Amino acid sequence: MTPTEFIRTFESFSAKDRLTIAKKLQVRVLDDLFEELDAEMPDVDISLEEIQSEINAYRHEQKAESRP
Repeated sequence: MTPTEFIRTFESFSAKDRLTIAKKLQVRVLDDLFEELDAEMPDVDISLEEIQSEINAYRHEQKAESRP
């Protein structure tokens, strides 16, 4: 099935069915994108303490930037 044929078929469904199909497609596309991005990311071990430290540093930086 070509993309044009798919779109024509998709448009033949009721609005409710199109919404259901679109939601399922969206989930699949997002899953695929996540997998692609995850594959590009390096495997780095980081502890909860290191994560919290990064969050605290970011918050501190944001507060400093918002001060007059």
